[in-house]
Amino acid sequence: MVYAFERAVALARIDPDLLSHLFAATACLLARADGVSPRTVLETYFRRAVSDDQWQDVYLPLFR
Repeated sequence: MVYAFERAVALARIDPDLLSHLFAATACLLARADGVSPRTVLETYFRRAVSDDQWQDVYLPLFR
């Protein structure tokens, strides 16, 4: 996970607009590997996601 995060940060430093393409490509790769649609992949991860309040209070400050 750290390796993947480092690669995503490197990509964001080149061009932040590429992150949305990386996100979409990753969702499609996961969908193909799991034999489901990209929407199913995103819905699965959405259900596991932290709340907006928890994101704001706990995780967002780590990126500042």
